[in-house]
Amino acid sequence: MNDNGFIILDRKMINWGWYQDINTKTLFLHCLFKANWKEGEFQKIKIPRGSFITSLSKLSEETCLSVSNVRTSLKHLISTNEITSKSYSKFRVITINNYDNYQDLNKYLNKQLTSNSQATNKQLTTIENNKTIKHKNNNNIIINIYDFVEQNFGRTLSPVEYEEINNWNDTELTRYAIKQAVLSNKCGTKYISRILSAYERENIKTVQQAQERERKYIESKKTKVQEKYPKRIKSGMERFKEVLDNIPDD
Repeated sequence: MNDNGFIILDRKMINWGWYQDINTKTLFLHCLFKANWKEGEFQKIKIPRGSFITSLSKLSEETCLSVSNVRTSLKHLISTNEITSKSYSKFRVITINNYDNYQDLNKYLNKQLTSNSQATNKQLTTIENNKTIKHKNNNNIIINIYDFVEQNFGRTLSPVEYEEINNWNDTELTRYAIKQAVLSNKCGTKYISRILSAYERENIKTVQQAQERERKYIESKKTKVQEKYPKRIKSGMERFKEVLDNIPDD
């Protein structure tokens, strides 16, 4: 799961009307964690900043709430204008209203640290610059990771794949893994997730480390083949000489 990034929760949330409603509070926090911090597009539908694609069954699975409880909690959140929810044939888009209140670190820290604004602004610039890596296609147009996957797969993503990608970090290493999967003719997000999990287990952080891992893997396979088939394949001339040597003398 993608554990990078942040949300801002003010202590005033304790006084929030739904705070003591466990189901509604759980669902709202989950929506905050799931929301995309930048605008995207899915199946030609614009997914605004602060929104994400999901379904009732998916929310139920992720929060351990029943579908009925999810539906009721959504109604609660919609009724007090915490979120909006728009349904499509196979998925729904949930949007956090006033999303910037939970994401605008610049505004929050400037309010808390006005006495040290110069240092804070420098820190915020670093945070903002490191938050994402901008990738450009051949036309020098910045593309998000969802479009990047669709371009490499040569097809439109399904809602399930979109959810899978939502758990990835958008880094050079992730995009390298996508390209390697396509080169291996494995155009599936679950396969790429397995690659990324392997990188995480092996503490691989850069493309160079991933390439070194692949080089060692290829060398290892080559060694195993040589150990399994140590006998050298004879040349045609050597086999012809053996035939001549085995001809009986008259």
